[in-house]
Amino acid sequence: MGEHSHNLTPEYKAKHSEIPWAMIVGLRHRLVHDYDGTNWNIIAEVVFEELPILIRQLEACLTENENTDAV
Repeated sequence: MGEHSHNLTPEYKAKHSEIPWAMIVGLRHRLVHDYDGTNWNIIAEVVFEELPILIRQLEACLTENENTDAV
């Protein structure tokens, strides 16, 4: 998810500014490059509290894109 978020256009990210793109990318970099220094309590919080919110936001983006593509 972090790698794909990094590759999105600035325009798309700006259009969906409610999504914390920089935090998603930053978490990916942290996990990949500082695995040993990862605070797993924070990761658990992200997975159980933040991820469900993010999933709903991303689903809304997909729905919006589907509706736009149909026009």
